[in-house]
Amino acid sequence: MNDSKFQGGDAPAPQGLEGDIIISPDTLRENRIPPRQARTRKWPVLDASGPPKIVLDNWTFQIKGLVDTPVTWT
Repeated sequence: MNDSKFQGGDAPAPQGLEGDIIISPDTLRENRIPPRQARTRKWPVLDASGPPKIVLDNWTFQIKGLVDTPVTWT
């Protein structure tokens, strides 16, 4: 492919890493890209309809429950 958004060449290999690094056997496969997928240089967009519409006047984000310090952001 000659499209600049796709990466050419091989994926980075784990060879040459320090001995205390745990390497999954999956990383040693010759072709790690699933069928009908391609390596890309850009961050993938994982939704089809764009960002959700959020009314920031009513928006809150909370971390609570089994945590030492509950936090709320508005």
